[in-house]
Amino acid sequence: MKTLKKELNFFLKTGILSLLFILSLAVQLGAQETAQSPSENKAAQADEKKKKEVSEFEEKRDTILYGIGDDILELIKRLKADEDDRFDTDLQKIFAETKIPAIREALFAYFAEKKNDCLKADALMLLENKDDAPQETVRSAISYIRDLEIYEGIDFLRQILKDEESEYRDLCISAIGKIGKPEDAVFLTELFDSEASDDEKKSLIIKQNIMFALEELHTPEIWDFLIRTAEDSDQNSIIRGSAVSALGKIGDERAIPILSEIFESKDPVLRTAAIKGIAGFKDAKAKSILTQAFKDSYYKVRLQAVQSAKEEKAEDAVPFILYRAKKDPENVVKLAAIEALSHFNNAEANEWLIDSFNEERTGLSIRLKIAESLLKNNFDVIFDDVKKAALKAISDKKQNKFSAELGKVISTIENRGTAPIAEAYLNHKDPIFKSIGLDMFKRNKYPELVPLVSLIAEDEKNGALSRRAKDLLQSGNTNSSQNNQTGNK
Repeated sequence: MKTLKKELNFFLKTGILSLLFILSLAVQLGAQETAQSPSENKAAQADEKKKKEVSEFEEKRDTILYGIGDDILELIKRLKADEDDRFDTDLQKIFAETKIPAIREALFAYFAEKKNDCLKADALMLLENKDDAPQETVRSAISYIRDLEIYEGIDFLRQILKDEESEYRDLCISAIGKIGKPEDAVFLTELFDSEASDDEKKSLIIKQNIMFALEELHTPEIWDFLIRTAEDSDQNSIIRGSAVSALGKIGDERAIPILSEIFESKDPVLRTAAIKGIAGFKDAKAKSILTQAFKDSYYKVRLQAVQSAKEEKAEDAVPFILYRAKKDPENVVKLAAIEALSHFNNAEANEWLIDSFNEERTGLSIRLKIAESLLKNNFDVIFDDVKKAALKAISDKKQNKFSAELGKVISTIENRGTAPIAEAYLNHKDPIFKSIGLDMFKRNKYPELVPLVSLIAEDEKNGALSRRAKDLLQSGNTNSSQNNQTGNK
């Protein structure tokens, strides 16, 4: 019995000693870990973050190189949305290799938006061999040539237009209107006069498209054609209107009496075109007609008067524009007037705009338009008021709609002075507001908010927001000054 007790005591002591040893070892290991310097911990975290970034970069590249069509198309959308140009060379290579029309079409649109002419040779080749390619791919190539103004494609465009049965005539006309020279304008007038399709509706559409193109070209070489067309009462009013507008854009004062006469027309389309054409002239007669247009019974004439006055920086028109902003019965005219006023920096107009924005009883669309217009065109005039309103609204659940919509407006503004607002949205618990904050960050890449965006990226509970934050941190240099203001505000 004594022997048994001794054995039990031995095992018990041995077990206790072993447990104490294990506990001691654990404490030592913990102490070692704790003993690591903060810099070592930061280095380890940075290393882990870098590994994740590399992994995600490689995943995107692998998708481009080895992914199926749908995955590549989805990635192109993501890269476009995130303004991530790290894979442009790979995408160009894919364009040359792929046999999937949808990918080629997506890449034409992708590089066109970026004003990157890396696909110029491919686009020209497609036009030369258009019969061997899918129609949508050819259309994408024409759009690419138009958007990048690649004049080398003009002969192909002309040749296509000579084919009356071509599926691409509308796009080719539009492209020539964008990139053409005087001789191309003359070519289009000849095409207009020769148009004689059996399909009356189709013929009318073609002629209207030609006139829209000529309106863009507005060269003196087609003066006689424009006069003839503008005065032809048998022509469709849209066609006549384009001719009237083009006459004014040429800038020849001989057009003033013609435009004045056309402004007396009962047809509001022609009156609108006359205002569009006459706005560029500075003589008393032209100014008088513009003034009358602000009072026209047809809202599109008033709208054109507002837009023309803005484009021509007509300071004398500010009182008329301000009245339209306050009193016009059509909301579309009010909004256009607000946008126009933001360009003039007129003291009386600015005061009304700020007061209207701060008045909570003002309609939502009006408040948002004031904020958007002044932030883009006269930032310092309105920023303090917008900042105050945004920070107040975001903390008030009753103003969720206003704060969300105002946040969306602010996210379109390129000015790092908006950083305090972005910070408030990024710190919000609601994912909707966090997302708007990320939109602001995407626009301005505030260096001081990188840590906050990193927290969103590292928290997997944020789901899609986490992934988006990671993409934003990876795309572009968050420390660059960009082309926006550093924000003295």
